[in-house]
Amino acid sequence: MKMNQKLYELANEAEPYEVQELEGHRVEIFLMDSFEGVKEEYVIKNGKFAVWTSLDGVNYRLFLENGYYEKLKDLYQAPINQIWMDFWDNADKISSKFSKTFVYPMMGIAVLLAVLSIFLGDKMGSWGTYGILGILLVMFIGMIFINTQTKKKIVNENVKARDKVAEYLGGKRFDELLDLQKEYMDDFYKNLYPEDNLDDDASEEAVREENKAIDANASDVEEDNEASKATLENEEAKEAVDVEVVEAEVVASDEDSKPSLDDAIDALEDETKNN
Repeated sequence: MKMNQKLYELANEAEPYEVQELEGHRVEIFLMDSFEGVKEEYVIKNGKFAVWTSLDGVNYRLFLENGYYEKLKDLYQAPINQIWMDFWDNADKISSKFSKTFVYPMMGIAVLLAVLSIFLGDKMGSWGTYGILGILLVMFIGMIFINTQTKKKIVNENVKARDKVAEYLGGKRFDELLDLQKEYMDDFYKNLYPEDNLDDDASEEAVREENKAIDANASDVEEDNEASKATLENEEAKEAVDVEVVEAEVVASDEDSKPSLDDAIDALEDETKNN
């Protein structure tokens, strides 16, 4: 499959770091640091640490960022690259079938309709022109739909190739390499833009300080609530005591107002004497 042809040609006079002779294909591995501007263009600007290139779909050149390749050589050994060669072949077949079956015929029909509209426009009238435009619109929508289906097929082939790589390496090793890949990429950009890391650290520190302030305010509010609750309980207790005192005084007053038994006897004796 043809891809990144300009980058491929950039290494015409260079010596490959490694050469792999595969089934029906040849893969030459190059390190990006050997070429001026390649690392900046593909890694720093586009985040591509590995770039496949080819002019004819048979001979491939793989450009890898130096440190990335040292860390992840297992992902680019010959048996695995053979899997990717098979993927590129399948993707090329799917793409070629799409072009031959749909793109080229539709382009021919579009050109024919355009010619008819030019030379027979007066005879066809406005309705004929609208008809041609309608046909072209339907063709355009159809091509978009078919192109979408073609891309889905290529994505499915990519997933199959990835599964084959995982099977070859073993699930555990494959996951380890993916984690190592992510770790390397993260560290690469952290070292590339250290000022961003300082900003991130400052932001994290600011967030921590803000959280501390929020926690402190929450503690103060909680203490105020506890103090208010205690004050309210004391007031309620005081009111309860005052009520008990008042009730006791009322009872005592009632007792004082009642005549005693001795007073009644004395009153009876006085009445008897008088009689």
